[in-house]
Amino acid sequence: MIAIRVAVLLSFSLSAHASAQAGAEEAKTPEIRTAGTAQRTVRPDLATVTLQFSAEGATPREAGSRLAAKADSLRRALGTLGIPRDSLVNRARWFWWRGRMEIVPLPVRWVLRTISDTVPRVREAVQDTIYRAHDAIEVRIRDLTKVGAVLDTAMGRGLTEVSGVQFTATDVSAAQDEALREATVRARRQAEVIAAAGGMQLGAVLSLSTQADYMDAYRSYSVGSLSISGAMADGSVPTVVVQPSVPVSVTVYGRWALVAKP
Repeated sequence: MIAIRVAVLLSFSLSAHASAQAGAEEAKTPEIRTAGTAQRTVRPDLATVTLQFSAEGATPREAGSRLAAKADSLRRALGTLGIPRDSLVNRARWFWWRGRMEIVPLPVRWVLRTISDTVPRVREAVQDTIYRAHDAIEVRIRDLTKVGAVLDTAMGRGLTEVSGVQFTATDVSAAQDEALREATVRARRQAEVIAAAGGMQLGAVLSLSTQADYMDAYRSYSVGSLSISGAMADGSVPTVVVQPSVPVSVTVYGRWALVAKP
């Protein structure tokens, strides 16, 4: 019984060793990795611009009331351009560290104050304050021909804090599909060239992904910059907005087994 047991254990040990050795050989199978990138451009179909404004008052209520009136007036003016009210969204700004309602100290002024009938009047420093309320509206423009008119309306109403216009393509699926196909072909072509230069050829596909091993490398840029020409402060010449193309870029990462030529 003891001899049989030893033989079984020895056989299992040899089998496990052979399996581990085969696994090690498989792990040493050469492979090749490449990445292909392709880019397409699409026309934007949405523009956004943020308009910031403020109003002052002797009390918080007065400042808030004036701010609300200014916001309502701005909404009505943009409505005449055909901008729907649900496309005029209130926006919070991260740099509002001062708060939505800001206390603003005024310059110190000196006033004469009577202390008593027997003491002459004396000058006394007085520090007055006012309240400044802040708000911002993000304008979402789907008719891109109206971007210049929106900017002119804002500047015509004395709004000088106007953010840069951002152009976005809301549907880039077709351009992404085309770029993915081209990026995949580029990645394989590079792998074939490298393999042929080394006297070998590609084997089975080990992986194809838009994500690299170390980071997410699939990027779709949907925001363009803004170019403005012909703008004048008095609005006598309409603002002309040059719409940029929106780039859509994808990268495909591939791994192939590298085998000897037959």
